Amino acid sequence: MSLNGYPVDAPRQFYRWRNYRIAYYTAGAGSPILLIHSINAAASSFEMRRPFAGLRNDYQVFALDLLGFGGSDRPQRTYRADDYIDLISDFARDVIGKGAPVIASSLGAAYTIRAAARDPDLFGPLTLICPTGIRNLAQPQQPGLSYEVLAGPLGDLIFRLLASRPSIAFFLRTQSYYDPSVVDEHLIEGFYRAAHQAGAKWAPICFLTGLLNCDVREAFAQLRQPILLVWGRYADLTPLRTADALLARNPRARLAVVDKARLSLQDERPAEFLHLVREFLAIPHSRNA
Repeated sequence: MSLNGYPVDAPRQFYRWRNYRIAYYTAGAGSPILLIHSINAAASSFEMRRPFAGLRNDYQVFALDLLGFGGSDRPQRTYRADDYIDLISDFARDVIGKGAPVIASSLGAAYTIRAAARDPDLFGPLTLICPTGIRNLAQPQQPGLSYEVLAGPLGDLIFRLLASRPSIAFFLRTQSYYDPSVVDEHLIEGFYRAAHQAGAKWAPICFLTGLLNCDVREAFAQLRQPILLVWGRYADLTPLRTADALLARNPRARLAVVDKARLSLQDERPAEFLHLVREFLAIPHSRNA
């Protein structure tokens, strides 16, 4: 966590959305840019702390905690992908204004793709980190027995195990980061805190049971803005070969591969990632190119 106790180095603010409090953080000056985190048992804008810090001298950076994660409200409810598509759209429209670039990761990137396809003028250039929705996490499920089990007392136990420090450390070292040695106690603690707040299990159990899956195949083909796909060469959960299916659907997309990285490349290789982002955003873009 940052020195002030927040996931990024900026005060927490709140956006009122459908009677819920949505936490966000902003710093810097200039044109706005929006950062969207991924979805997992310990997700929050903490994942975006290095891009937040690295871009605040050039942009007014906004980092959002999605409903059910981070410092946002965590109500007991059935979460759906459409909730997050709507939230990202409404936050951009109400707080930032149309046309801002977005950096989004994994399922957060999938929701951003759907939001951008629905409103073509909502966002500027998109930087998408290992986006899902083509070959994995693409088919939304309906609440069933697995959801009912996880919503009950057994689910409390399972979530406590998943959100324990050893489980978080194992996931980060085997799936998120290429170099296990970078997963230190500070990093583990940042994810641990995100997963240990009142109501912390409700959104993650919807993720675990497939309710938050999001199909982007048609939406990605409809995008009109420039797109930079950034992939960790050794990402396992969303492997690099997934990028081929995206590139085939939209000629505006291009791919950058970060070596010695997995899913959390923006955190593990921040200098290389920010160089790619700055280079991408500095190129004159035509929406009709």
